Amino acid sequence: MEIKVLKNYLFSQSTKLIKTIKNSTILRNRSSLGQDVFEKFKPLIFEKSGSVIEAKNYARVHFQMENIVGGRLSDINNVNRCLCDIYNMNKGKILSPPVIELYKNWRQRYSGMYGSGVISLNTAYNMFPVLAHEIAHYNHEKVSSNYIKMGKKSEIINSGLTDFSIYNKFISNKSALKSIKKEIRGYACSSPAEFVACAFEAIMCKKRLSPTILELYKEYEGPNAEILKQYSIL
Repeated sequence: MEIKVLKNYLFSQSTKLIKTIKNSTILRNRSSLGQDVFEKFKPLIFEKSGSVIEAKNYARVHFQMENIVGGRLSDINNVNRCLCDIYNMNKGKILSPPVIELYKNWRQRYSGMYGSGVISLNTAYNMFPVLAHEIAHYNHEKVSSNYIKMGKKSEIINSGLTDFSIYNKFISNKSALKSIKKEIRGYACSSPAEFVACAFEAIMCKKRLSPTILELYKEYEGPNAEILKQYSIL
């Protein structure tokens, strides 16, 4: 009887010790990596709004967006649906711009623009790839102090900078440009910033890119590079 009690006691103490070690490890990891790493990601489920006010409020609550300007209710619902998809694919680690402006122009096949925290979108065609592309620009600017230096040469000049080192390195890498053109499209070769935006857009559109392209994406400080590794073809 005494031996059984002793065994039970030793078992309980060893269990407590294991829990203590495990908890201390978790706390140490949380302090170094951030507590949110250990929180399970909860995907957003898109909910169609019944009014423009409700749709704009949906964007404000879920994406901290100040306003969506222009567009019909169906357009704003479509924007919210696209934002949900982009948010989920990035495990919530993505920022939406303060303002999105909507307009319609059937003559502009692929039209979108980002600048000063505002994304403009043409509602005449599929908005998702354009929105993903411009959101990539917005987030790239947020995470990279070299964002302006990664623009097209004319954009760098217009910004008043004279440092073309990042742009020149990108343009002179003929092997990389060949891969980029083959896997994504020619426009992605125009600058590091456009490459990052086009690569992000391609991934959001469920295109599987090679590890080589994903490494270039990381090299040029593309947003959420580690999260997007899951979309490698390997």
